[in-house]
Amino acid sequence: MVTLTFNNLKEIQNFFMQMSELGAAKYAKRFEPCKDSISQREAYRLFGEQKIKFWLRKAIISKVRQCESENSKFSFSYSECLSAATAEKMTMAISY
Repeated sequence: MVTLTFNNLKEIQNFFMQMSELGAAKYAKRFEPCKDSISQREAYRLFGEQKIKFWLRKAIISKVRQCESENSKFSFSYSECLSAATAEKMTMAISY
């Protein structure tokens, strides 16, 4: 028989909250794609610059130029970044 402690219940609650947030982001991406796009600065602020660069190197997320110009800004998919962050958290939780 498995006994759930407060910490286990809190972790399960956090897991379901993250999954519902991820589902809402995927829904927004599907029906309102322009709202899913975030700037590089915003991605760095929300997820951390080092995380974004790591995910780019590992091809977990992709960046898109907003225009054809070489000087145009990069943007990221919020749902892709959120998915990568959630997967990373779940991987760490499972490995312990």
